[in-house]
Amino acid sequence: MIKNVFLGLGPMSYEIINSINLFSKIYDKKIMLICSRNQIEAEELGGGYVNKFNTKTFSDFIKSKKNRKLILSRDHSGPYKKDGSKTNLLKEIEKCKISLENDIINDFKIIHIDTSECKKLKYEIAEELIYFCNKVAKKNKKKIYFEFGCEEHGVLTSFEKFKKDINFFKKFENRQYLVCQTGSLVKSIFQLGQFDINGVRYMKKIAENNGILLKEHNCDYLNLEQIKLRKLYGISAINIAPELGVIQTNLIYNLGMQLNLKKEISNFIKLVLRKKKWVKWNYNNENNLIKFFSAGHYHYTSVQYHELKYKILRKINYQKKLDKILEIYLKKFYV
Repeated sequence: MIKNVFLGLGPMSYEIINSINLFSKIYDKKIMLICSRNQIEAEELGGGYVNKFNTKTFSDFIKSKKNRKLILSRDHSGPYKKDGSKTNLLKEIEKCKISLENDIINDFKIIHIDTSECKKLKYEIAEELIYFCNKVAKKNKKKIYFEFGCEEHGVLTSFEKFKKDINFFKKFENRQYLVCQTGSLVKSIFQLGQFDINGVRYMKKIAENNGILLKEHNCDYLNLEQIKLRKLYGISAINIAPELGVIQTNLIYNLGMQLNLKKEISNFIKLVLRKKKWVKWNYNNENNLIKFFSAGHYHYTSVQYHELKYKILRKINYQKKLDKILEIYLKKFYV
């Protein structure tokens, strides 16, 4: 089990990865880089949207930082967990195995197995994938740990379902985290959920008795008191991703406005709205600017983004400003 790691952060962009690395080094903190299959993926499966990285080039980039406290982690690996997956289940399982094998070979340490899309075959396919991963790890002399489960946004965990997950997961020696639903809900650029203290207390006791840590997803947009509640009542690790992208998109928008780059900002906003990635986060038909902030990070490799970014870079050290903003933001998780 990898100990003393509380934060799982999405590698939303090249610049955010740089800022996370700097924070980790300055404050001597272990941080999981939690990669969805859309963000970082095997080259054979098309790669990912973050900096056009595939699994190997991303891993090589992180290794170049020479920071052992950055823990490569796979988030939501399972059939139909990559956008555009429309093949039959057997083909999806094979694609997932290709993705997982690439992860393990390239030194991902924590692997989240999420077979929630497999319905009645959830445990059967999860077991197949876990055994496959362990076989690949053994063959390549790698040490890996597992996270299991999925989150249903905005609901509290069914204790019956939670006990089934525990009974399934406890048989694997290299278990680490079980995902638990606490009532957290991320929509648009807001945290709309309510943390269930009594439910978490109950789940923590069961998990602890079985040598498993609780992990909560959807922890974006929490204030300091909400963070403290999670630590107090037994959440061992949390995941944050879209909020980091919103922070960066806000920064580039504000700097562009400061430098009067209205044409470039307008072009980037139009692209983001046209591509409709914001639909995933839409809550109450927010205005176009909110939609833009919620989905800007999907388009950081676009021509429109780079035109805006490079004009800003002529006048302002963009990375340095992002470093400072994220330093202030991340410090609150260690108070």
